[in-house]
Amino acid sequence: MGFQEMEGPHADSDFWINDCLFMPQDHPARTHWDRFALDVPPMDDIPAELIERVEGAHRDGWGDDGDGYHSPWSEEFAREVALRGHTTSLSMRYLSGIAGAELEPPQRYFSVEKVYRNDTLDPTHLLEFFQIEGWVMAEDLSVRDLMGTFEEFYRQFGITDIRFKPHYNPYTEPSFELFGEHPETGEEIEIGNSGVFREEVTGPLGVDCDVMAWGLALERLAMLTTGAEDIRDLHGTLADIDFLRHAEVSY
Repeated sequence: MGFQEMEGPHADSDFWINDCLFMPQDHPARTHWDRFALDVPPMDDIPAELIERVEGAHRDGWGDDGDGYHSPWSEEFAREVALRGHTTSLSMRYLSGIAGAELEPPQRYFSVEKVYRNDTLDPTHLLEFFQIEGWVMAEDLSVRDLMGTFEEFYRQFGITDIRFKPHYNPYTEPSFELFGEHPETGEEIEIGNSGVFREEVTGPLGVDCDVMAWGLALERLAMLTTGAEDIRDLHGTLADIDFLRHAEVSY
């Protein structure tokens, strides 16, 4: 489908993980309860002008009609290092140009990388898992373009009953979650989150056209294709080693 692959650090600054995504610094997901902070020196290689633009978006919004959060914003906190909670930190690095990506639209990038979240373990949640990240940069993108991309992607795995639910994200508007039906239990399982990046995200990065983006859960996709009822059967210390060694590879 014309995508290039992204790569980047598992441990990154809060700036790339959250601030560039227009996530307010007092958002509950950014507390020590929900992130794995590292006791290491702060990251000092972030361009000063980019920090200034992102801080401005948080404080005052972006564009003539923008309105920021009017809440505390600390450069010191932005430079702190944590394990990434999503691979959107890679998207921010690439869209900003710091990763050396070609930014002349149209562009398509993806990654399949591990992320880390301080969640409670249960049949659909892990502390670390793989996320399928992707974005498309082009002129005049719409929600239909995004939905059509998902329908084509999941069709390759034999999944044709994807359902979409409107959702709120600080960083995308419009936004929606994706759900699929488990083949054994009939349960609706959330398999992804997506939307079109807000101007408060793309503007400070220097991007002046539409960017649609998504994060899809690899293990939950595997639950739909294998019929596994517990995500821990596929990934982690309780995984079925015999299944992982002998299951037929599909692609």
